Amino acid sequence: MKVTVAGYNIDTETLDEMRRHCSSDVMTPETLSAAYARISRSPDTAEVLRQAARKNVEKARKSNNNIVFEMGHSSIAEHAVFNMDIENVSRYLLEEIQRHRLASYTEKSQRYVKVGKDFYFPQEWEEFREKLSELHTLSSLLYHELVDSGIPTEDARYYLPLTVTTQLGMTLNARSAEHMILTLGASPLAEARELSSLLHEKIKSITPSLIRYVKPDEYHRRTWGRGLLRPSSFSGQDYREQTFIGSIRKVYSTPDMDSMILGACLSRISGESIFKSLDIIKNYTDEKKKQFFSEIIEGADLHDKMPHEFEHGVFTWELVLSAAAFAQLKRHRISTVSHVFLDPSLGFTHPVTVTGKLLEKAKNTVIESEKLFSEFLERYPESAPASYALLSGNRRRVLWTLNLREYYHFSRLREDEHAQWDIRQIAKLMTEEVRKTAPVCSGFLGGKSELAEK
Repeated sequence: MKVTVAGYNIDTETLDEMRRHCSSDVMTPETLSAAYARISRSPDTAEVLRQAARKNVEKARKSNNNIVFEMGHSSIAEHAVFNMDIENVSRYLLEEIQRHRLASYTEKSQRYVKVGKDFYFPQEWEEFREKLSELHTLSSLLYHELVDSGIPTEDARYYLPLTVTTQLGMTLNARSAEHMILTLGASPLAEARELSSLLHEKIKSITPSLIRYVKPDEYHRRTWGRGLLRPSSFSGQDYREQTFIGSIRKVYSTPDMDSMILGACLSRISGESIFKSLDIIKNYTDEKKKQFFSEIIEGADLHDKMPHEFEHGVFTWELVLSAAAFAQLKRHRISTVSHVFLDPSLGFTHPVTVTGKLLEKAKNTVIESEKLFSEFLERYPESAPASYALLSGNRRRVLWTLNLREYYHFSRLREDEHAQWDIRQIAKLMTEEVRKTAPVCSGFLGGKSELAEK
């Protein structure tokens, strides 16, 4: 056996230093893609193939073009990986970036970092620039007053508009980058289209042979833009007195989920067909099912993943939750998240720490925000940029599908005592429903802190 580190990501300052001592043509991950593309049809070792690609970068690029785009083996582009700093973008745009699941993101956390001074001005808002500036000032003053009064930053942020700026560290491969450039370019948000152009400019210059299909057509604009648009019939309503955290409703779950998962486990262990395994499991008593479940997870601790067979149990949920809580949910990208526009008619989530006169001030900020939102919509119906005026406490409707294996991961993180309170309450409500649906296979659910105490 032989294992070789063929390459790894290093920062651009180090690369610039290296370029002073060798040809800049070699400083591209395209050579790795080209070398690995030939592994399937060449008797040469990977090391020899990489050496050949580095010696003739132009030939490597032609090979990539042919294999990736002419022959359709797009996975070759996944061997080229980028680390990107994305700065001074709005919280609204961050949601669109992170719709792309095959990438890694680390963003500035509004739970821990004091923000509320810098805001993005959407070009679509030029006509309302003064009013949006007034909202920024109002929300910023409220935010800092809340923080100075001892309100945690993670609660004060509920009154910041989605125009507050942030930064993001992102790692993705060339195939995912091409898709991100395409879909951001199809967005109705000018900010998204600007980011698309910048990503294309930066990445194309490094890997010209791996980025091609980035011009959106009507299908992409319809598919990736529709969820941001709101009906022209929208009419604002006053939900200032609403206090509920949000809601969860189960839309679908795999029938007899315990039997399906335990049967899949038995089939893997015994080698029997799934049909025979299901017949055996369905004849088990409840106690025997619990015993078999205990045998399956024996030795597992709170950091371990459940077996792959837990992916055969699937849930679909409809959620109504705040933008702040959605910021936590969207990170669970090994699931299907279909979200639509923020909708003031769904109410506003006020943190319980904000009370008395501070709460009255906060409610007034919410009213001003939603007035501006409605005013923009009256002028530009069905316009996505209207949501820039809304706050992190405003709510949206989300359709969420995931399997039980991924739900375990969600439960570990979001029911933990360190989890953000909004998403933690939602997770606990969901776990109650999961336990009813799969009483046996949900037996190891819970937050890390909760399980550590047992």
